[in-house]
Amino acid sequence: MFGLAGRRLAEGVVALFALLGFAFVPLGKKTALEHTLDIFTTPAARSAWLELGSATQRLKERLIATVLPAKAAEDTLEPVGAKPQIPALPGKKHVH
Repeated sequence: MFGLAGRRLAEGVVALFALLGFAFVPLGKKTALEHTLDIFTTPAARSAWLELGSATQRLKERLIATVLPAKAAEDTLEPVGAKPQIPALPGKKHVH
C-alpha cells in the first residue's frame, strides 16, 4: 500500500521512538542509557577495552610484519627488460 518509501519511513519512526525510550524513559532510578553507561565505565570494562586495544595493536603489527617483507621483496625485483646487475668480483672492475 505505501510502497518501499512508506515502509522505510515507518521503520524510521519506530526506531526513533525506540531510541527516545532508551534515552529518556526511566527503568527504576535511571534510564537504559544511564544503566548502559554505568556498565561500560566500570574498572573491569575499562580494563577490557585497554586489553582489546593492545591485542588489536599486536595483531596490526603482526599483519604489517607479514605483509611488508613481501612488499619489500617485490620492490627489489628488477623491472622486466632491465639488464641484470652482476656484482663485480673483489679486486676487479665491473664492465658493462
